[in-house]
Amino acid sequence: MNKILNTIGATLAVAAILGSNASFVNNGELTVHASDTNITSNKTIDSWMPDKNLQKIIYTALHDLGQSVNVNGGYDTTSINQITPDMLKDIRYLHVNSKDITDLTGLQYATGLIQANFSGNSIKTLPDRIPGGNNLYSLNIGDYALNSSSPSWVLSDKVSFNNTVSSYTDLNYGFNNRSVGGTFTLPDGLLTYSDDKKTATIPFDKLFKGFKQSDGSFKKISPTVEIKYSNSSNLSPIVNTNKNEIELDLSKVTPSTSIQIQFTVNATDNGSSYSTWDTLDFKVPESDSVINDPMSSIEPSSIANITPLSKNNSNVVAKNVSALDNYIKNTMMTDTGIYSGYMTEAQKSNPNTDLDMFNQITESAGLYLETLAMRGDANAFDNYYAQVKKTFSNGDGSFNWMYNTRTKQKKQGNASLDDLRIIRTLTLMQAKSPSASRANEIKELITGFKKYSLLNGKMIDGTFFSDNTKEPAIRLCYLDMQELKYVYGEAGLSQKDYNDQLKILQNGYLGDNFPWYQTYYYYGDMNGYKAGNYSTLPEAKGEVNSIDSLLVVLHLAQINKAKPASISWIKKHVHNRTLYNNYYTDGTPVEKNSAASTYAITAMIASTLGDKEMYNDSIQDLNDSQVPSGYGDFSGCLGDIPSMKSATYNNLTALLAYYY
Repeated sequence: MNKILNTIGATLAVAAILGSNASFVNNGELTVHASDTNITSNKTIDSWMPDKNLQKIIYTALHDLGQSVNVNGGYDTTSINQITPDMLKDIRYLHVNSKDITDLTGLQYATGLIQANFSGNSIKTLPDRIPGGNNLYSLNIGDYALNSSSPSWVLSDKVSFNNTVSSYTDLNYGFNNRSVGGTFTLPDGLLTYSDDKKTATIPFDKLFKGFKQSDGSFKKISPTVEIKYSNSSNLSPIVNTNKNEIELDLSKVTPSTSIQIQFTVNATDNGSSYSTWDTLDFKVPESDSVINDPMSSIEPSSIANITPLSKNNSNVVAKNVSALDNYIKNTMMTDTGIYSGYMTEAQKSNPNTDLDMFNQITESAGLYLETLAMRGDANAFDNYYAQVKKTFSNGDGSFNWMYNTRTKQKKQGNASLDDLRIIRTLTLMQAKSPSASRANEIKELITGFKKYSLLNGKMIDGTFFSDNTKEPAIRLCYLDMQELKYVYGEAGLSQKDYNDQLKILQNGYLGDNFPWYQTYYYYGDMNGYKAGNYSTLPEAKGEVNSIDSLLVVLHLAQINKAKPASISWIKKHVHNRTLYNNYYTDGTPVEKNSAASTYAITAMIASTLGDKEMYNDSIQDLNDSQVPSGYGDFSGCLGDIPSMKSATYNNLTALLAYYY
């Protein structure tokens, strides 16, 4: 929030001045260079006036007879390096505009300065003595950010500036017989957390130290503090006047939730007054929980314990599988990843092609890795994993979920489903072909998963790497409970947290009449939903997506907990070719359209359950969706011939299904 300093009688001029040597305590946010009255002329100008742009302005002023006055009528210097501090005493006027000056250090030697204007410059650093001293009539220090580190002279009625936006820490003005008021934002560092992170306090002396006296000391005055606003109904800040602090109960607020509170601070003493609107923005921290019930470890072989129904199956036609694989490798794959949709060669080279077409995502990377793992091709797997890591890794055990080949930009955040799927592929491959390097990768990714994909022990959608914001929600289809069991066991995470997530998954069931699942579960308030709520697709309320629900059924089938009603319903609609993309919650189709990926996932469910009939029905639909030869580089894919469109997710899930 912007911090605006307002004063009595003027908008930009700030009244009050202290002794010429008084200054605020430096809090590290703004550097104040101390003056050195004994500085010698043999010092280079860079040592006492570091701003190069200010040096140029001073050099020009010293050569301008209208600006600089001395016995010689102007200095005959030929180099900026010839300027000495003593020369600056002859400068009377400076009019500077938009010269990118940020540091006025050295200007304190301009003791004869009458008027100067630095408007249009973002001044960050000031000298500790006011330029011009008693000779000064006016000084505009431009777009300056007032701060507790500011020297006291900045509040002189001779000084003006345009911008008081700054990080507020202990900005304690309130000079003798003067008034200062404004709106400031406090940093998170002013909060003092309890050991369990369930409570936090803000001492009053962090808000207002007292009235600053002419000798630089503070006269202690107890302010009146009143809470005005809190953006979370689960947080009720309390002003405790007995303890002189604001108390925050964080126990009902989900960790990582962004909080803002506003309050007023007022104090008066002998004509001096201090009044601010203060705001505090912070994220509720995660508690440092102790694991008392670690999950039991399981072997990678338990993840790979499936007998693929694709083996020796006449419906899985080798030439079809090969054609699809070639389409992905030759048409969609680059040395950084896989495009998210089909493009012709002309589209790839056309600068006007939609930028989104050049997106490559970790979802595709994980699906192809899983195909290689199911195929048992260790060499191809390791080579492709190295490529995936090079393109998407954030260097800390997680993956940026998107990379654009045209802009060369990465999305700074992870999708926890994709991270978990990549861990799953390593687990599958490790079960079939153990490798020490792969074991180390699994360990590294599990560490990253704990950091970026869990919130208080529960799996979430993901984290924004730029500010470490975690989304307090989980898309139910992300909860691969089989792989989570392995991850939790390897990481020594809580059995209770695992069980609670399984309950979240199971309780999202819509009912036997329409045995699909909700889409999201919220750990905290988000998108208009409260903690503990479920929702369907937020972008299409009241609708459920078949792929989401089918993935939930697959994950439950992998741990032998799929609902019989779900399996019967799926089997019937696969056989009748009536499995549609989206449904209302009563089971009515939104539109009677079907994606190949829905039948690919039902094939995986069937193979997991050992249901040959449902597997063959699913594979037959995939075969019928494949583009035959004769269509150039579009041949072999699962796509729409008239529009020449093909979604990579359909192709990758189909290829994976051929190996289940």
